[in-house]
Amino acid sequence: MGRSIAAGIGGNSGWRALTWAVNEAERNSARLVLLLYVRPPGSPLDPLAGELGPAELELVDPPLARAVVRARSRLGGHRVALLAPRGEPAARLAAASTGVRLLVIGEGTGGRTVRRVVRHACCPIVVARSETRESRGAALAGHVVVGVDGTAASRAALDFGFAFAGEHDLPLAAAHVSPASRDDYFNDDVTLSAHFAIEPAALELLAAETEPLALRHPGLPVRRAVLHGSVIEGLDRAGYGAALLVLGDMRRGVVGRARTGDVPLAVATRAPCPVAVVPADQREGDPL
Repeated sequence: MGRSIAAGIGGNSGWRALTWAVNEAERNSARLVLLLYVRPPGSPLDPLAGELGPAELELVDPPLARAVVRARSRLGGHRVALLAPRGEPAARLAAASTGVRLLVIGEGTGGRTVRRVVRHACCPIVVARSETRESRGAALAGHVVVGVDGTAASRAALDFGFAFAGEHDLPLAAAHVSPASRDDYFNDDVTLSAHFAIEPAALELLAAETEPLALRHPGLPVRRAVLHGSVIEGLDRAGYGAALLVLGDMRRGVVGRARTGDVPLAVATRAPCPVAVVPADQREGDPL
Protein backbone atom coordinates (compact mmCIF):
# COMPACT_ATOMS: atom_id res chain seq x y z
CA MET A 1 0.00 0.00 0.00
CA GLY A 2 1.32 3.41 -0.96
CA ARG A 3 1.56 6.38 1.36
CA SER A 4 -1.65 8.11 2.30
CA ILE A 5 -3.63 10.48 0.12
CA ALA A 6 -5.10 13.40 2.09
CA ALA A 7 -8.10 15.51 1.12
CA GLY A 8 -9.49 18.70 2.61
CA ILE A 9 -13.25 18.32 2.96
CA GLY A 10 -16.01 20.61 4.18
CA GLY A 11 -17.56 23.62 2.46
CA ASN A 12 -18.75 23.73 -1.14
CA SER A 13 -15.49 22.80 -2.83
CA GLY A 14 -14.67 19.99 -0.39
CA TRP A 15 -17.00 17.68 -2.28
CA ARG A 16 -14.81 17.91 -5.37
CA ALA A 17 -11.70 17.10 -3.36
CA LEU A 18 -13.46 14.14 -1.72
CA THR A 19 -14.59 12.66 -5.04
CA TRP A 20 -11.16 13.09 -6.66
CA ALA A 21 -9.30 11.67 -3.66
CA VAL A 22 -11.56 8.62 -3.25
CA ASN A 23 -11.07 7.71 -6.93
CA GLU A 24 -7.31 8.12 -6.62
CA ALA A 25 -7.06 6.12 -3.38
CA GLU A 26 -9.05 3.29 -4.94
CA ARG A 27 -6.80 3.21 -8.01
CA ASN A 28 -3.59 3.23 -5.96
CA SER A 29 -4.73 1.06 -3.03
CA ALA A 30 -3.72 3.96 -0.79
CA ARG A 31 -4.96 4.95 2.63
CA LEU A 32 -7.25 8.00 2.55
CA VAL A 33 -7.06 10.72 5.20
CA LEU A 34 -10.03 13.11 5.17
CA LEU A 35 -9.39 16.45 6.87
CA LEU A 36 -12.46 18.39 7.97
CA TYR A 37 -11.10 21.92 7.67
CA VAL A 38 -14.33 23.92 7.25
CA ARG A 39 -16.81 24.04 10.12
CA PRO A 40 -19.81 26.30 10.69
CA PRO A 41 -19.46 28.89 13.50
CA GLY A 42 -20.26 27.39 16.89
CA SER A 43 -19.97 23.85 15.55
CA PRO A 44 -20.45 21.07 18.12
CA LEU A 45 -17.20 19.64 16.73
CA ASP A 46 -15.19 22.62 18.02
CA PRO A 47 -14.19 20.90 21.30
CA LEU A 48 -13.18 17.75 19.41
CA ALA A 49 -9.85 16.98 17.80
CA GLY A 50 -8.23 13.91 16.37
CA GLU A 51 -10.13 11.17 14.59
CA LEU A 52 -13.91 11.43 14.22
CA GLY A 53 -16.58 8.96 13.27
CA PRO A 54 -19.49 9.52 10.87
CA ALA A 55 -21.80 9.92 13.88
CA GLU A 56 -19.97 13.07 15.03
CA LEU A 57 -19.89 14.44 11.48
CA GLU A 58 -23.63 13.77 11.17
CA LEU A 59 -24.18 16.51 13.78
CA VAL A 60 -22.93 19.25 11.43
CA ASP A 61 -23.14 17.89 7.88
CA PRO A 62 -25.35 14.80 7.33
CA PRO A 63 -24.77 14.59 3.54
CA LEU A 64 -21.00 14.71 4.05
CA ALA A 65 -21.25 12.07 6.78
CA ARG A 66 -23.07 9.77 4.37
CA ALA A 67 -20.40 10.41 1.73
CA VAL A 68 -17.71 9.36 4.22
CA VAL A 69 -19.67 6.17 4.97
CA ARG A 70 -19.80 5.45 1.22
CA ALA A 71 -16.05 6.03 0.92
CA ARG A 72 -15.40 3.59 3.75
CA SER A 73 -17.67 1.04 2.15
CA ARG A 74 -15.90 1.45 -1.18
CA LEU A 75 -12.31 1.41 0.10
CA GLY A 76 -12.64 -0.54 3.33
CA GLY A 77 -13.12 1.07 6.72
CA HIS A 78 -9.51 0.48 7.76
CA ARG A 79 -8.29 2.60 4.83
CA VAL A 80 -10.27 5.77 5.57
CA ALA A 81 -9.55 8.11 8.49
CA LEU A 82 -11.57 11.25 9.29
CA LEU A 83 -9.66 13.92 11.20
CA ALA A 84 -10.70 17.30 12.53
CA PRO A 85 -7.48 19.19 13.30
CA ARG A 86 -7.73 22.53 15.07
CA GLY A 87 -6.39 25.81 13.74
CA GLU A 88 -6.63 28.05 10.69
CA PRO A 89 -7.84 26.00 7.67
CA ALA A 90 -4.95 26.65 5.25
CA ALA A 91 -2.36 26.10 7.97
CA ARG A 92 -3.99 22.78 8.91
CA LEU A 93 -3.96 21.58 5.32
CA ALA A 94 -0.35 22.61 4.76
CA ALA A 95 0.69 20.84 7.96
CA ALA A 96 -1.16 17.70 6.89
CA SER A 97 0.85 17.59 3.63
CA THR A 98 3.88 16.31 5.56
CA GLY A 99 4.04 12.54 5.32
CA VAL A 100 1.43 12.01 2.57
CA ARG A 101 1.99 11.28 -1.11
CA LEU A 102 -0.67 13.72 -2.32
CA LEU A 103 -2.94 16.42 -0.91
CA VAL A 104 -6.22 17.15 -2.70
CA ILE A 105 -8.13 20.39 -2.14
CA GLY A 106 -11.09 22.09 -3.80
CA GLU A 107 -10.78 25.27 -5.81
CA GLY A 108 -12.70 27.29 -3.18
CA THR A 109 -14.49 30.53 -3.89
CA GLY A 110 -11.96 33.30 -3.30
CA GLY A 111 -8.78 31.25 -3.74
CA ARG A 112 -7.22 32.34 -0.42
CA THR A 113 -6.88 28.81 0.94
CA VAL A 114 -5.54 27.53 -2.39
CA ARG A 115 -2.89 30.26 -2.43
CA ARG A 116 -1.64 29.49 1.08
CA VAL A 117 -1.64 25.73 0.64
CA VAL A 118 0.18 25.87 -2.72
CA ARG A 119 2.88 28.09 -1.21
CA HIS A 120 3.49 26.01 1.92
CA ALA A 121 2.59 22.35 1.30
CA CYS A 122 5.37 19.76 1.37
CA CYS A 123 3.95 17.31 -1.19
CA PRO A 124 2.21 17.54 -4.58
CA ILE A 125 -1.14 19.34 -4.32
CA VAL A 126 -4.08 18.69 -6.63
CA VAL A 127 -6.66 21.47 -6.97
CA ALA A 128 -9.82 19.60 -7.98
CA ARG A 129 -12.49 21.30 -10.02
CA SER A 130 -16.12 20.49 -10.57
CA GLU A 131 -15.58 19.94 -14.28
CA THR A 132 -12.97 20.32 -17.00
CA ARG A 133 -13.86 23.11 -19.41
CA GLU A 134 -13.64 22.25 -23.08
CA SER A 135 -12.60 24.47 -25.97
CA ARG A 136 -13.17 23.85 -29.66
CA GLY A 137 -10.01 22.52 -31.25
CA ALA A 138 -8.21 21.95 -27.92
CA ALA A 139 -5.08 20.15 -29.10
CA LEU A 140 -4.20 18.59 -25.74
CA ALA A 141 -7.64 17.43 -24.64
CA GLY A 142 -7.52 14.16 -22.72
CA HIS A 143 -3.80 14.48 -21.97
CA VAL A 144 -1.84 14.85 -18.77
CA VAL A 145 -0.23 18.19 -19.63
CA VAL A 146 3.09 19.07 -17.95
CA GLY A 147 4.66 22.52 -18.04
CA VAL A 148 8.34 22.21 -18.99
CA ASP A 149 11.06 24.87 -18.82
CA GLY A 150 14.22 22.88 -18.11
CA THR A 151 14.38 23.65 -14.37
CA ALA A 152 14.52 21.26 -11.42
CA ALA A 153 10.91 22.14 -10.66
CA SER A 154 9.69 21.16 -14.13
CA ARG A 155 11.63 17.89 -13.87
CA ALA A 156 9.77 17.13 -10.64
CA ALA A 157 6.54 17.90 -12.50
CA LEU A 158 7.56 15.57 -15.35
CA ASP A 159 8.28 12.74 -12.90
CA PHE A 160 4.83 13.20 -11.38
CA GLY A 161 3.13 13.60 -14.75
CA PHE A 162 4.65 10.49 -16.32
CA ALA A 163 3.75 8.41 -13.25
CA PHE A 164 0.18 9.74 -13.22
CA ALA A 165 -0.30 9.23 -16.95
CA GLY A 166 1.03 5.69 -16.72
CA GLU A 167 -1.22 4.82 -13.76
CA HIS A 168 -4.30 6.22 -15.52
CA ASP A 169 -3.49 4.95 -19.04
CA LEU A 170 -3.49 8.49 -20.43
CA PRO A 171 -1.28 10.20 -23.03
CA LEU A 172 1.17 12.84 -21.81
CA ALA A 173 1.88 16.24 -23.35
CA ALA A 174 5.02 18.17 -22.43
CA ALA A 175 4.30 21.87 -23.00
CA HIS A 176 6.76 24.76 -23.16
CA VAL A 177 5.51 28.33 -23.51
CA SER A 178 7.67 30.69 -25.59
CA PRO A 179 6.84 34.40 -25.97
CA ALA A 180 9.03 34.34 -29.09
CA SER A 181 6.84 31.79 -30.81
CA ARG A 182 4.23 33.11 -33.24
CA ASP A 183 2.01 30.03 -33.20
CA ASP A 184 1.38 26.79 -31.33
CA TYR A 185 3.53 23.87 -32.53
CA PHE A 186 3.00 20.18 -31.81
CA ASN A 187 4.76 16.93 -32.58
CA ASP A 188 4.98 13.39 -31.32
CA ASP A 189 6.75 10.20 -32.31
CA VAL A 190 4.23 9.39 -35.04
CA THR A 191 3.17 12.61 -36.73
CA LEU A 192 4.26 16.21 -37.05
CA SER A 193 1.90 19.14 -36.78
CA ALA A 194 0.74 20.35 -40.16
CA HIS A 195 1.03 24.01 -39.32
CA PHE A 196 4.75 24.58 -39.07
CA ALA A 197 7.59 24.07 -41.49
CA ILE A 198 10.59 24.76 -39.25
CA GLU A 199 10.86 22.92 -35.96
CA PRO A 200 11.21 25.52 -33.17
CA ALA A 201 14.32 25.29 -31.02
CA ALA A 202 12.18 24.75 -27.91
CA LEU A 203 11.25 21.31 -29.22
CA GLU A 204 14.88 20.29 -28.64
CA LEU A 205 14.46 21.25 -24.98
CA LEU A 206 11.26 19.21 -24.75
CA ALA A 207 12.88 16.20 -26.41
CA ALA A 208 15.87 16.31 -24.05
CA GLU A 209 13.68 16.66 -20.94
CA THR A 210 11.19 13.93 -21.85
CA GLU A 211 13.46 11.30 -23.41
CA PRO A 212 14.81 9.76 -20.14
CA LEU A 213 11.31 9.41 -18.70
CA ALA A 214 9.86 8.12 -21.97
CA LEU A 215 12.44 5.32 -21.89
CA ARG A 216 11.28 4.43 -18.36
CA HIS A 217 7.64 4.40 -19.50
CA PRO A 218 7.69 2.51 -22.81
CA GLY A 219 4.43 2.55 -24.67
CA LEU A 220 3.21 5.79 -23.07
CA PRO A 221 2.19 8.22 -25.85
CA VAL A 222 4.13 11.48 -25.51
CA ARG A 223 3.31 14.69 -27.35
CA ARG A 224 5.46 17.82 -27.32
CA ALA A 225 3.99 21.29 -27.62
CA VAL A 226 5.51 24.76 -27.93
CA LEU A 227 2.87 27.37 -27.19
CA HIS A 228 2.94 31.08 -27.96
CA GLY A 229 2.07 33.91 -25.60
CA SER A 230 2.75 34.60 -21.94
CA VAL A 231 3.51 31.61 -19.72
CA ILE A 232 0.31 31.88 -17.67
CA GLU A 233 -1.91 32.40 -20.70
CA GLY A 234 -0.25 29.60 -22.65
CA LEU A 235 -0.57 27.07 -19.82
CA ASP A 236 -4.14 28.14 -19.19
CA ARG A 237 -4.91 27.50 -22.87
CA ALA A 238 -3.18 24.11 -22.69
CA GLY A 239 -5.50 23.08 -19.88
CA TYR A 240 -8.71 23.13 -21.91
CA GLY A 241 -9.97 19.56 -21.99
CA ALA A 242 -6.87 18.24 -20.18
CA ALA A 243 -7.24 15.39 -17.72
CA LEU A 244 -4.68 17.11 -15.45
CA LEU A 245 -2.30 20.06 -15.77
CA VAL A 246 0.97 19.54 -13.84
CA LEU A 247 3.35 22.33 -12.83
CA GLY A 248 6.54 22.39 -10.81
CA ASP A 249 7.14 25.00 -8.12
CA MET A 250 10.55 26.35 -7.12
CA ARG A 251 9.10 28.05 -4.02
CA ARG A 252 10.72 31.40 -4.68
CA GLY A 253 10.49 34.15 -2.11
CA VAL A 254 8.32 37.25 -2.22
CA VAL A 255 10.85 39.22 -4.31
CA GLY A 256 11.16 36.47 -6.91
CA ARG A 257 7.38 36.10 -7.23
CA ALA A 258 6.93 39.84 -7.57
CA ARG A 259 9.58 40.07 -10.28
CA THR A 260 8.35 37.35 -12.65
CA GLY A 261 4.95 36.38 -11.31
CA ASP A 262 3.88 33.28 -9.42
CA VAL A 263 3.05 31.00 -12.35
CA PRO A 264 2.03 27.84 -10.40
CA LEU A 265 -0.26 29.82 -8.13
CA ALA A 266 -1.81 31.86 -10.94
CA VAL A 267 -2.51 28.77 -13.03
CA ALA A 268 -3.79 26.74 -10.08
CA THR A 269 -6.42 29.37 -9.29
CA ARG A 270 -7.69 29.90 -12.85
CA ALA A 271 -7.00 26.85 -15.04
CA PRO A 272 -9.95 25.16 -16.79
CA CYS A 273 -9.02 21.68 -15.48
CA PRO A 274 -7.65 20.01 -12.35
CA VAL A 275 -4.12 21.23 -11.55
CA ALA A 276 -1.28 19.46 -9.74
CA VAL A 277 1.47 21.64 -8.26
CA VAL A 278 4.64 19.69 -7.47
CA PRO A 279 7.18 21.38 -5.19
CA ALA A 280 10.80 20.88 -6.17
CA ASP A 281 11.71 20.57 -2.48
CA GLN A 282 9.29 17.84 -1.40
CA ARG A 283 9.90 16.88 2.22
CA GLU A 284 9.23 13.64 4.03
CA GLY A 285 7.62 13.54 7.44
CA ASP A 286 5.77 11.30 9.84
CA PRO A 287 2.92 9.59 7.96
CA LEU A 288 -0.64 10.53 8.82
